[in-house]
Amino acid sequence: MRAGRATRRAAAVIALVGCPAVVAVPAIWMFCVDEQVRQWGIVACLAVVLGCLTAVALRQRGAGHRNGVDTFAALRPVPAHTPHAAGPPALPSKLPARRPAQLRGAAAVFCCTTAVLGFAALGAGDAERPAPVDGIAAAGGVIQDVRVTGVRNSERHNPSRGRDYYTAVSVVALPHAGTGENVPATVSTHTPEPLRPGSKVTVLYAPSKPDLGAVQGLPGPLRAALDGAPLAPGARTALLVIWLLGAGFMSGLQVVHSGGVRTLTRWTAHDRAVRGRCTGDGVSQLPPHTEKSGRKEASRKLDQLVIGTDGGEVRFVLDEATDGYAEQLGAESLWLCWRAGQKDGQQLEPAVLVGDSGWVLHGQVVRTEAERLAEESGTGTPGEAGAPVDAQREVHLWDPRAGWPLRVRRGAMIAAVAALALAGLLATTSLGAGRWWAAVGGVLCALGAAGAEALSTAWRAAAADGSGGAGSPSSTPAR
Repeated sequence: MRAGRATRRAAAVIALVGCPAVVAVPAIWMFCVDEQVRQWGIVACLAVVLGCLTAVALRQRGAGHRNGVDTFAALRPVPAHTPHAAGPPALPSKLPARRPAQLRGAAAVFCCTTAVLGFAALGAGDAERPAPVDGIAAAGGVIQDVRVTGVRNSERHNPSRGRDYYTAVSVVALPHAGTGENVPATVSTHTPEPLRPGSKVTVLYAPSKPDLGAVQGLPGPLRAALDGAPLAPGARTALLVIWLLGAGFMSGLQVVHSGGVRTLTRWTAHDRAVRGRCTGDGVSQLPPHTEKSGRKEASRKLDQLVIGTDGGEVRFVLDEATDGYAEQLGAESLWLCWRAGQKDGQQLEPAVLVGDSGWVLHGQVVRTEAERLAEESGTGTPGEAGAPVDAQREVHLWDPRAGWPLRVRRGAMIAAVAALALAGLLATTSLGAGRWWAAVGGVLCALGAAGAEALSTAWRAAAADGSGGAGSPSSTPAR
């Protein structure tokens, strides 16, 4: 059990250090204009994340790589061994909250989404200012409208989407700060309208050294280039909005997938409790459900523990793979508790398992099965005679996900290291045409690292379908 506590502490420390480092990378890239500070800051953050991955690898080396079942077993709270005079132990008056575990899951999803979108931001910008801009900025560059004196090779472009634009090789007159004379310079122009001699264009140039040439563009991107920002203001704003909304949406989906904001911590008059024990685990399918609005929801896969009671079997749903969990629960007697009377349209209701040895496992139950069970005489409301409550009894949370450092797949860690290398390359080097290829490679590595667990769960569910287990209440009997 000491190993379980050490694993929980290691997971908490790694998450506390690693998550801010991941989030800081795109934030520094978007808002830090000093090139040296930006590059060293991002490299430092990537080094912190690499240190976290090293800590995970060392933890696995010391404790051994585990699968989900082994990790779940290692995290089991120490049995209280409290003697009971007669009958089953009473329910505790207060249950450990599931909210911290949900917030940790949401933070993990936020970081994974940030890593994917961060590569889009890294690919859209450039780590170094182009050579012409760098020289002009060093000589005291300014942004100014200048007169066009000559145009050649003007060409109209008609993209499939968006407005037409024109490119040309133009000669502009750059005012010299010392002499006041106009110095001709040849620039490549990109404008919404065709240019003619006498037209005005906005350029970046050095008034004291107009012989360095000029760079034409819009004022915003030119200002960003002059300041040293890797992204133009419009691109930065768009990426920031996509990042916050996308990562926030995915984090919200994770909270919903893990049971939503409803949870059981204190008993109410709507709660029900019944004695039972785990009789199996596996995967089953929740049939399609038609809401009152007429919209039909798709069928859902349920990672379940099957709880046998005097009134029949009930599926206790977890938000992760449960194969082999029934063996860990064994034949221990427990309380199955759930909150009835939730709003219409919900197919699952919040529930907990309270083991006689002093552990609590949060999850959900299928509503129709809970309603059927509530009609049986064996159920009761916590605090009444059928389900007594003991204010002195203490129970501890059994969180299946708390041991993630022991079960992270090595392939996922290799993909994460490759993503870190590509992120460092994009943040410190101007790769030219190969920049987007590196960004796409980073996205694939980040998705591979983040999706390893989800893919393994999907493959396991598909295997259960192929074996006929998905249609039965229990696909893996307890031993």
